[in-house]
Amino acid sequence: MGKLVAVCSDDKKSGKSIVTYLLAKEIKKSSGKHLKILVCCLNMNYSSLYKLFGIDCSDVGMEELVNLKLFDGNRSDILYSIVPQSDGIYFLGSYRTTKAFIHRNIQQYYLLFDKLKDSYDLIIFDTASSNENMLSGYILFKADVLIKLFIQDNDSMRKLNCKGGIPLQDGRETIYIVSKYRNIYPRFSDIKRRYSLKKIFKIDYCEKLQEMKNRDSLHLYSCHDTSCNDSVKRISEYIAETMSLISKEQPIRELRGKYKRNIRNTLKKLKLIDDGGEEHEDTSGFMPERVNELY
Repeated sequence: MGKLVAVCSDDKKSGKSIVTYLLAKEIKKSSGKHLKILVCCLNMNYSSLYKLFGIDCSDVGMEELVNLKLFDGNRSDILYSIVPQSDGIYFLGSYRTTKAFIHRNIQQYYLLFDKLKDSYDLIIFDTASSNENMLSGYILFKADVLIKLFIQDNDSMRKLNCKGGIPLQDGRETIYIVSKYRNIYPRFSDIKRRYSLKKIFKIDYCEKLQEMKNRDSLHLYSCHDTSCNDSVKRISEYIAETMSLISKEQPIRELRGKYKRNIRNTLKKLKLIDDGGEEHEDTSGFMPERVNELY
């Protein structure tokens, strides 16, 4: 049985779709090939995820699966074969979906979501900001983890405690993200204290990200060393840990591998000196880096 993550925001300028894309890529990268990840976009024809994943709008979407009734019986193999992929991540959009079609087939959509949950390990939904979207409302109610984005704007933050905003209740895991964060008032610590938010992260505003988005090269962004990517990695690790997507042994294996690499690098430096290379008075640089949790 897979896990459902709903990415939501009351603010249309929060960068919700980009964050969904970056989180999916990072979780897939860190979890390995065995994890089947599906990204579902519920923004209908307003979606930017098609472009980010390199998926054509004419490819199979949710409405085709509803029409084909692929929620009946054991049809996971058929799903894997017809649902489009990008770098090992499955993607389903709703580009050709209309409100009337959803209303007529709402029960079929519910069955489809149950089938998808049985077929994939992790499903990340990019929900619509509009409260009128029936599918988004259902997913926000059913999701195992909610990720709520907001920006450093009074109107955006006011909705955190507003009954008219996206409902976040019933004790489910909720992750708050201050997106496009700048070093201005209110500061991150002020926001956390003022709204009593238990689990909150920030994703810094990044000019490189904006530049690559404008140049349609955002798929290469994860290769760059930026504070934004560091934040995405921390959030992804927290999600994977919270939802038990990574075995407990995997982080230890990674730490051991890192420690062994440090040892090898140290030996190479010492061999260079022994072979008549440059002498170094300060030998502190040759000590293998301490790796926490191995001591």
